[in-house]
Amino acid sequence: MTTSYTAKEKDLKISRISVKGARWFQRTYGNTYHTTYISALIGDTWVEIGSTEIEYGYGDQYLCSAGKWLIENGFIDPTPAGTLKDGYQLNSYEFREANNIDHYATDVKRKKDM
Repeated sequence: MTTSYTAKEKDLKISRISVKGARWFQRTYGNTYHTTYISALIGDTWVEIGSTEIEYGYGDQYLCSAGKWLIENGFIDPTPAGTLKDGYQLNSYEFREANNIDHYATDVKRKKDM
């Protein structure tokens, strides 16, 4: 997984996190892949803090990838949702609301548009 935040950004107060998922359907084999772009609202400015590599997954599975990235990089604490550290708690509406996390996804036609 890639990282694009700086230590300074991580130390600042983050009031909201936005997760954008990009999904691509590979027609040849019938597989769906996704990547995520993660931004944080620091003060009154949105800053891109990271993204994930392309990986297999359809529907809202981009939320799990983003959750795992956020946990691994110390932006959210997995403890309130239990002992899971694999990002699945981002699928929970209550967890997203408690941590001020918005999300949306777009479907792209070409892999290079991810």
